[in-house]
Amino acid sequence: MRRRPGTAGAIDRDPQHLPVPIGDLRPRRQARTTSAAVRLWRRRGSELVAAAGVALAVAAAVVTVTRPPLSVYLEGDTVHVAGLTLSHPANNGGLTFGRLYTGPATLLMVDRPDGVVIASAVTYLEGAMVTGVCTYGPRTAAGVAEHCTLRLGGRAVTCVDTLHSQAHASWQRRCSDGQLLTVAVPTGGEAIPMPFPLGR
Repeated sequence: MRRRPGTAGAIDRDPQHLPVPIGDLRPRRQARTTSAAVRLWRRRGSELVAAAGVALAVAAAVVTVTRPPLSVYLEGDTVHVAGLTLSHPANNGGLTFGRLYTGPATLLMVDRPDGVVIASAVTYLEGAMVTGVCTYGPRTAAGVAEHCTLRLGGRAVTCVDTLHSQAHASWQRRCSDGQLLTVAVPTGGEAIPMPFPLGR
């Protein structure tokens, strides 16, 4: 107890009162409420991640199946390249050799006496010029193959394309940068060299 100054031995009749909780002196903790989403994540987190992965894989497969296939072929005097068309000018663009096709890209095909076709093309990909050169053929009973070199910006990519006569009419392209691609040749179309950056 405190004593007032100047009152030695006197009892302080106005003491300070400290509130003391009824019960005991241990601090009381309030129970925290956890949302249902958090509780679900704690119990089923790994299963939810696995389900999300399966859903993404299915979505990717659907996009792949529903995307129209790439196609490259000659029909009459028109070259079709992945939905674009190149036309053959009446005077062959003034060239005295080869077959020239122009449009969104320029394609020149030169036939050699041994049945090999040398094809070169110039086009643009995302604003940058791309050039390609393919050595196509000769054709055999098993089909036809070609070797292409594409220059994409400052790098060169080589591709090997094969078209089997007994299989469905589609090219299989395998490139040095790991790209694998199927390119269709529809019924009524003629297979031609493909010096284009297809699927990029």
